[in-house]
Amino acid sequence: MAKHSVCKITLLFLALFTFSSGIYAQNATKILDTAAAKYKKAGGVKINYTYTLGSEHGTGVLKSDGNKFVNDTGNIIVWFNGKSLWTLVKENEEVNLTNPTESEIAKLNPNSYLNLYKKGYKASKGKSTSVYHEVILQATSAKATIQKITVKIDKKTYQPTYIHLTGKGLNSEINITQYQTSQKFSVGTFTFNSKQYPDYELIDLR
Repeated sequence: MAKHSVCKITLLFLALFTFSSGIYAQNATKILDTAAAKYKKAGGVKINYTYTLGSEHGTGVLKSDGNKFVNDTGNIIVWFNGKSLWTLVKENEEVNLTNPTESEIAKLNPNSYLNLYKKGYKASKGKSTSVYHEVILQATSAKATIQKITVKIDKKTYQPTYIHLTGKGLNSEINITQYQTSQKFSVGTFTFNSKQYPDYELIDLR
């Protein structure tokens, strides 16, 4: 898989990670504030989803707890344990290891994304229906990679069901098929285990 595809999929699931919480407030900014608060109280979260990334289609499973997560889209698996980030690409049989900067960590943190409207994005209500609320985040700068994020929230369960991202060379959709909270994950869930991939090359970029 090409490097740019890996980057786009990373953006895709980070957006998914962003909205992994229930939302019920009516005002757009209050919706996002409530989402951040509810995510903190959700415990471990497991999300099954399908995605469209340009002409690519696939399924994925995201497990998260606080600012830690692991996301598996089949060919690409990403682990973040709160300090180090591992990106595994199966077709290349390699794993890149990095220690994200404070700025990069902020981009990985769901609370940072939920507060995007406070810096760099403007939040507004979209075309909500009797079934879901729609919230839109619009970038205030033309230089932003992600120009617009649209999320639909089920009115009965208060959980995200759909996310759409558009931007420079980016047009992606996520449909959430299952959303589970209060999940219990082992200590090693969010850390790459080299014993499970003995033939993979680990590239340390720290």
